Amino acid sequence: MTRLLPLCMLLLSASLARAADTANSMDVRGADGARIPTRVLEPEGRIANPPIAVLLHGLTRRKEDWLSDAGPTHGGVLKDELLRAGYRVYLLDARRHGERATPEAKPGALARLAHQGEPARYVAMIADTVRDAQALLEAVLAKGQPPRVLVAGYSMGAQVALLLAAREPRITHLVTMVPPHIDPSMEEVAPSRHMAKVHQDWLLLTANQDDFAPVADSRALFDAAPSRRKRHKTFDGGHALPRAYLDEVRRWLPGAVKAR
Repeated sequence: MTRLLPLCMLLLSASLARAADTANSMDVRGADGARIPTRVLEPEGRIANPPIAVLLHGLTRRKEDWLSDAGPTHGGVLKDELLRAGYRVYLLDARRHGERATPEAKPGALARLAHQGEPARYVAMIADTVRDAQALLEAVLAKGQPPRVLVAGYSMGAQVALLLAAREPRITHLVTMVPPHIDPSMEEVAPSRHMAKVHQDWLLLTANQDDFAPVADSRALFDAAPSRRKRHKTFDGGHALPRAYLDEVRRWLPGAVKAR
């Protein structure tokens, strides 16, 4: 957890090239009635029951990261790959991010408070975001089960993705990029406490010089998941993965787009 504050600064300083947003909006409400800003991008071609992908952004970021080719996420590349593969893609803002920003309680400030021994509001932000993502899945899956349900996340989004996968067995595929190590004392939002329930096909991408996700912690997460099909790739570098990480996702995706 002590690594979260510098992580905020790293991600805040990364540029976000604004991309044209041609996505449709979707009206989704959380369990507490809060509006969840969500955008939907339709796949190439006409597919009666397409697979779906939910993309989760990092700390201090926003859903538009997945519309831009800029770092650290380079998310537009992954989004385009999914659309070409036939996925309907859903983007949502985490609590206190993007359209849901709260100037009186910024994500970086909440991480700083957690670092100082006051984690309650940080934990609530993450836990509410997990519940929001599950509410989005409930709304989408109420119309029927697609052939594949993929959840992908970068940094904090990867943390949320792992927690969501542990709660939602209807997720079939999982891609997580540099999930940060979270102190196990924050049990509700620490992925290490929930890995025994992660059974999905899983691609984990980490880096060997990542102060926020040390090698030993990432390996422990990977080893703890009972997934039958899983892969762990480690890159040279830090928390901002090289753009080449997308090639690894691209190589893994053909397995994800085959019928189960």
